[in-house]
Amino acid sequence: MTNNPIAPQPRKKKKKAKPPSFSSIPDDVIVNVLARISSSHYRSLSLVSKNFYSLFSSPDIYFARSLICNTDPRLYVGLWLPNPSSHHSWFTLRYRQGQNSFIPFELSLVPVKVLSSSYSPDRLNSTTVAVRSEIYQIGGSNEEKRTKAVRVLDCRSHTWRRAPDMKVARKGAMSYFLDDKIYVIGGCTRTEETMSWGEVFDLKTQTWKPLPKPPSDDDVHSYHNGVVYGGKLYVFTMNNNKYAYDPEEERWVQEAGVVGLGRITGPWCVIGSVIFAEHDRILKWCNPRNGMWSVVHGLYWIDVYAKRANEYRTIELVNHGGKLVIIWDEWNREHKSIWCAVISFEKRLTDMWGKVERCNVVLDSVHKSYKLSSCLSVLV
Repeated sequence: MTNNPIAPQPRKKKKKAKPPSFSSIPDDVIVNVLARISSSHYRSLSLVSKNFYSLFSSPDIYFARSLICNTDPRLYVGLWLPNPSSHHSWFTLRYRQGQNSFIPFELSLVPVKVLSSSYSPDRLNSTTVAVRSEIYQIGGSNEEKRTKAVRVLDCRSHTWRRAPDMKVARKGAMSYFLDDKIYVIGGCTRTEETMSWGEVFDLKTQTWKPLPKPPSDDDVHSYHNGVVYGGKLYVFTMNNNKYAYDPEEERWVQEAGVVGLGRITGPWCVIGSVIFAEHDRILKWCNPRNGMWSVVHGLYWIDVYAKRANEYRTIELVNHGGKLVIIWDEWNREHKSIWCAVISFEKRLTDMWGKVERCNVVLDSVHKSYKLSSCLSVLV
């Protein structure tokens, strides 16, 4: 008798589980996760997928970042580049792959694609000021006419919007941000400055009001510089007079404890409680309490100073997240090159030491008649 064993049943193949996909995760959850990543990675991450590109282009992610107080400083540079339709071009400062293994990363100015709108903010001689994640462009000239117009660039969505106009048309004015208010000084005719030397824009009420002139016998056109320091706005005249505006008392006070600053006529900036400026082609720092200017140590000739030719001009010093950004241009036959250096600082007893983190050309072969209109650090 032959045994006929029963043939075993074939095993059913288990279906392999599909790997999880971001498409199955709600967008609000993804936004919450991505908001915790440094915004410096957003440009490369947006190339991952169309969904990522859409999320990084949305203001929702920046709103989420503000809720968790996770913002990064980003440097915006506005250039007036002459061409048949003369217009501003905006750039951000980023890192690029270095030219050799000794310098793995270099600074670079990357063009910003500002979304089109019915408004074209191409005005020369305007003044700009950073207000958190936005840049206010105030006044300027359009076809040789001064304007009262104020426009705002949202650096999260790269779109423009209108803001209330000033009371007086101004070009070549100075502007400062202090305690949720924008102060605009000068930029109009002698007759107008007698009546409206400056204006103050309240961000909460969205209204402008006149700013009184300091109690000085100086000509209204003699104010050559200003700085926000210690909760006050300081202005300096050609006659070496110094005044401070106290926003709480809404009045000007002469000197107000700041001394020694009138000798500096070039660009400067404040980092913490220290004022930095370039004086006699050397970077110096000042303690405003005693007015003493001292050389910043550690910036050897092989670093920043060696990379400046005789034909150079420092055009901006910017506080960028607690570090100093220096921008200058250099002539090269019919064109110019724009240089940039990033410097960090360390206080050692009574001395200030600087460390050059990066220093290289960020934009080469720029037309010789270009103008740098803005260089601002915003939070996004």
